[in-house]
Amino acid sequence: MSVINRHSIFGFLCGALAVLAAEVLAFLLLTGGLNFGDADVSAAGPQAPALPSATELHQMGGTFSDLYGGEKSFAGLKGKVVLVNVWATWYPPCRAEMPSLERLWKIFKDDENIEVYCISEEKAATVSAHPLARNLDLPLYVFASGKPGALRSSGIPATYIFDRNGRMVFSHVGMARWDSPEVVGYLRALASRE
Repeated sequence: MSVINRHSIFGFLCGALAVLAAEVLAFLLLTGGLNFGDADVSAAGPQAPALPSATELHQMGGTFSDLYGGEKSFAGLKGKVVLVNVWATWYPPCRAEMPSLERLWKIFKDDENIEVYCISEEKAATVSAHPLARNLDLPLYVFASGKPGALRSSGIPATYIFDRNGRMVFSHVGMARWDSPEVVGYLRALASRE
């Protein structure tokens, strides 16, 4: 027979509140937006941080394809601002940020200077079969020749931004709101630079 007293109820409530606080903190960390660190944020958006020049689109090699087999090369994207999101259908945070990536893609889909690509390491058939693929207008892609080393990260979703010269100027691991005014302004500022 168990005995329920005031101390056990108080202990239970304290434990439940601690778990709730941890969940709220985790939610805020995941959805709190982007942290551009020490990057200068101006009216045009954050300035691109300096990264080694070895991380460039034309040096990465490799190809990716849409779900119907149409291939693109990373080297062929030089001259454009490119956002690459590496994701997976099986991971809830990847699926959760897809609506904001689709909204970002819709903002720039007619802009010949800015491209948005969501690329999975899964097979095209796996991505195509997922309900998410049927509910998005955003084109989805898969790596055709393996993921380039420059796009390897400690987790997913992982997002990389390349400037018009093909240099990686930003990377972020984890969920974010990609259609935020800060990101849109940052991409536009990069596109306006020579």
